[in-house]
Amino acid sequence: MASNFLKVSCRDCGNESTVFSRATTAISCDVCSAVLTKPAGGKADLVGCTIVETLE
Repeated sequence: MASNFLKVSCRDCGNESTVFSRATTAISCDVCSAVLTKPAGGKADLVGCTIVETLE
């Protein structure tokens, strides 16, 4: 699978953010600081968010 950017929605507050599908660091929500993704040795593990859209 190719690397791309994802528009995700925070499960806690609903804020939308753009993240890289293979992020190597944990990414937190800008509004409520909930953890959105964790690194998983390749593809980022989406733990606190849902995918809204895949950006090309």
